[in-house]
Amino acid sequence: MGSTGRTPPDDMKLKSSATLFETVAPRDSVFASLLEKYFNGERDEKTLRLIGKG
Repeated sequence: MGSTGRTPPDDMKLKSSATLFETVAPRDSVFASLLEKYFNGERDEKTLRLIGKG
């Protein structure tokens, strides 16, 4: 998990939400930056599968 300083369930929720919102946000959005900074650019695979992008 990322090093956001939150607990693992919070990290999972943050990664999932950021992944979801990044799919509809502009390319250089805060969501993309958040995923880069805290999750080494990794998107949440389950979220992507659920929305048909993974």
